[in-house]
Amino acid sequence: MLVIKVCVGSSCFLRGSKNVIAEIENLIRHYQLDDIVTLKGIFCLERCSDGVTVMIDEKVFTNITSENIAELFENEVFSALYGVK
Repeated sequence: MLVIKVCVGSSCFLRGSKNVIAEIENLIRHYQLDDIVTLKGIFCLERCSDGVTVMIDEKVFTNITSENIAELFENEVFSALYGVK
């Protein structure tokens, strides 16, 4: 099971983490990964000045937006699950 965590602390929330979460939910459904990918909200990954922060497996990514999450998802999630980039 792959876990994706999105910071929902006040700074990330104000910068759009709600939209990032919605987009990740759409991507999980689109690629039919409901059984192998879990999405969780997490409070503060201590990168408050770096925009919305997402953790995929144990890798941390900053400045994530609803516009750039699809590329990150496709690169990192598929790599983690299937060993492809």
